[in-house]
Order: sequence, then C-alpha cells, then structure tokens
Amino acid sequence: MWRQIMKKPLSLVIGLLVLVALAAVACAGGVSQKEYDAAAAEAKAKEQEIAQLKGQIKGMAPTNVVQAGQLQPVPAGAAPTGWDTAESIRGGLKLVATYDSSGPDAWSVADHPMVYMTSEGKGYDHRPAKAAKLPGVQVIDAYTKKVIASATYDLGFADHGNPHGLGVSPDGKWIYIGTADGSIFRPAPGKSRVLVINARTLKLQMVLKQEGYYQGTLRGLHHIQAFKDWEGRDRVVLNFGFGADGGPHFVLDPKDNHRVVKAITFDDMGGHKMGHPYTTPDPTGKFLYVSLVAPEWRSQLHNTGGIGKFNLETGDLTVIPYTGNHPIGITHTADGKFTYVIDGEGSYVYKIDNAKNAVVASTSAGVGGPYGIALNWDETELWTVGKGEGTHNTGGVMGIIDTRPFAALRAINQPVNIGGSIIDHAILHPAPAVNELWVSSAGTWETIVVDLGKKERKAGIPSPNGGDTHSGAFVRYNPDWNGELLADQGGPKSKSMRDAVKAKVASVAAK
Repeated sequence: MWRQIMKKPLSLVIGLLVLVALAAVACAGGVSQKEYDAAAAEAKAKEQEIAQLKGQIKGMAPTNVVQAGQLQPVPAGAAPTGWDTAESIRGGLKLVATYDSSGPDAWSVADHPMVYMTSEGKGYDHRPAKAAKLPGVQVIDAYTKKVIASATYDLGFADHGNPHGLGVSPDGKWIYIGTADGSIFRPAPGKSRVLVINARTLKLQMVLKQEGYYQGTLRGLHHIQAFKDWEGRDRVVLNFGFGADGGPHFVLDPKDNHRVVKAITFDDMGGHKMGHPYTTPDPTGKFLYVSLVAPEWRSQLHNTGGIGKFNLETGDLTVIPYTGNHPIGITHTADGKFTYVIDGEGSYVYKIDNAKNAVVASTSAGVGGPYGIALNWDETELWTVGKGEGTHNTGGVMGIIDTRPFAALRAINQPVNIGGSIIDHAILHPAPAVNELWVSSAGTWETIVVDLGKKERKAGIPSPNGGDTHSGAFVRYNPDWNGELLADQGGPKSKSMRDAVKAKVASVAAK
C-alpha cells in the first residue's frame, strides 16, 4: 500500500495521510463527524486539482508517438505500386512504406488558424538534447507562442538520426522531416529516411529512402523547402547532404503522392560539385538556386564557391561565380531582382543581381560562421544567423546588414546576442504588425523569437519533448483545413506575403 501512496503527488499524499490520521482520531472519539467530513472534502478537492493540472500539462504539448508496430512496409522485392518515376530512379529515391494517416485532428484550426511548425530531435553529438531521442515535429500558435500539438516517430531504430530541417507543402497538408538508422550525416546504404506526415493528424503517411550513391557517398536528408512553380503547381524540394557536400536534390509533387518530378544531380550542374544543401527557389518558381563548390581549391584559393541558377522548366544552368568558399544561406528580395548568399566559412554576404547573373556587392556578415539569412519587412535590413559554421558550431548571435549601403548597421551594438546556441535559421513572422523573426536554436532546445524593432530577444518557446530545432515554417489554415504556406527558411512563400513586403519596400522608397 505504501508504494502505491508514494506514486501520488505530494500534496495528495499529505491530504490522504491527514485523512487517515483524522479517521484514527475519530475512532478514538477525539474529532467530530463534521470535522472529518471537512477534511475528506479537502482531500477530494486536492485530488481534483492535481487531475486538472495534469490535464493542463497534457494539453500544452500532446505527443503522439507512432510505434514501429504500426508500420506497413512494402514487401521485399515488391514494386512500390507505381510510385517510381524516371527521375526518382535516376536520383536514387525510393518508397519504403505507406500508412493510413487518417484520424482525429491534432489541434483545432478554428482556435489556432496561424501556426509555426518546426522539427525536434536528439540534437548534435557535441550538444545533445537532454531528453529527446526520437525525430518529431511541433506545432506552435503564431500569436500566443504556445505549443498546441507535437508528435514523435519511432521507426524501431536503435538510434534515430536527428532531423536537420522541416518543410511544409504549399497547401499546408504535408510535413516533411528526415531521420536515419544511425548517423544522418553519413548514413549506411539504405539507412536514410524521409518522413511524410499528415499535418492534420500528425500521423505518418509515407516513408522514403535515398539509396543512390552521389559522388561516391550516401547522405541523409537535410533542408526542405516548398513553393509554387511558374505554372502555379505545388512543389517541395528535398536537399540531401551536409557541410560543403550536397546532393542529390529532389523536387516532389505533393499532390501526386509525393512523386519525384525532377532529380538534381552532378550531371545537372554541368559537372560542378554541389555545396551545402540549402537550395532556394526564386519568387517566380522557375529557378532553383543551388550552392556550388570547388573543394580541391578551397584550401589554397578564395572565392571558389558559386551559385548554380537552375532553370526548372528548361533544365538550363547558369553559373554565378565568386560567392566565397562555402555558400550556405540563400534568400531573395520579394520582387526577385536580387539574391543574397551567405559564405559560412568566410563570414561574408554576397549580393547577386539576378538580371546580370553576377555578384554586384559583398560585405562582412558581422558574425562568425553565418548560416541562415532573412530580410526584414521593408528589406532595409538583412539578418545573418551566427551559428559558428566551420568553427565552434555553437553560436547564438545575429548580425544586421543595412541593405542600402550594403554594410553593417552602425546604429546599434552588434552582434545581437539572442541567448541561443547552434542557431540555424530565421523565419519572418507573416504579420507585419508583429514584426518578429523566429529563430531555430538546436543547442538550447527552443524556438527563439526576436523583436525586429527593438532588435533583441523577445521570447523563447521550449520544445515540448526537450529536443532541438532546425528551421521551420509559418502556415495559415481555414476552418476546413485548407492551408497556405506563408514563409519558411527561404523567405516569404505566399503571394499575399510577398505583396505585403513589396508594399513596405515601396513605402520606404517613397520617403
């Protein structure tokens, strides 16, 4: 009996002990029935209070763990029911399993119409999460900053690789994250995984794997972005690789069972080696900007990196050279006229004129080892995410560039310390009046909210399962669950948000 009592909350245990003591005294004739009834009522109230608190805690971060026993893999040797395309075969992406992802809604879109989604996982080896062991996703209300739903996924691996990115389809229906059986950086053959998740239920819909050797090695899924192409078709791009060793990349059609419509390989880049897997579509949806590197020259020469401007319609490639040694973060102005590129090792930022297909300016990033990059609402400020790429890899500060002279913003003390560690990506909040950047922080296991006006940390949103975060996306839903991707690590993605940015830019230019 004592063991059972000790499993109860302390306040409830005390109440029960008091009740037992009073009962004993009552039996001896030392307390009235009225006093005994009052103590019993108080104990019952305590029990109800504890139950209510448990309900509140559970409601803050409901977690749905998908067990391996629920998986329904494709039988060995069986064709994956017509999922393969010529491009998926060329790049080596295969279907592993499909599942029934139907079920109850994971949260109420009527109560939470605009949300932020980000990944969660066990973290980097040099700064592991305290509790999280499984890959997962979390859904955060974009205004209250409360976690409203989360899920983790158990594929039966002894060691689940950490998700290094999260993407959401343009209609908000699907979430994409990566994992592996073991290391996600250099997975063994057949061990990398892509999880396709039903955003409404947070249940698995599909698992893919990349088995094609690329430049002699295999690599896991890293970044994911989504966009509408030049004909208005929904597209999702999966980026494989790590460090300055990217590819292959895959463009999927989320409305056609996530089939591959285009694989981007070494051959598509004209024999150029792809660099960090951070490809970004331009606002027209016709061009995909891909980092390129010359690894055999990097230790001796400078400016050996470039950008491959890949035409998704024609397959033509334009190489834009001289973007440092390790091009990583890429973002575009809302009108598509300029592209900004981060050099993660040289700690510089390069400005590309997209009409000239040439670098027209460069400046210091203001932080060591920058990674992600984001423009503010009127595009007068370019924020650089100081991760410490290629060095300590535990950075938590951000730099700000004034885009008009294209130099560091001198009006404030820089860099801006936002209290993070291993910060990776910054995503612009879709509401201009809110005026925030949301930054993933893998080493403090939270999402950090930055006030763009005050230029300081505004809030931290702890991960519900204690895991790290890496990139994210803002999505708006209607009551019928029809959604729209508004912004991700590549910048604004919806027409409405881009138009709002262009209006802000025009108002500044008119002053």
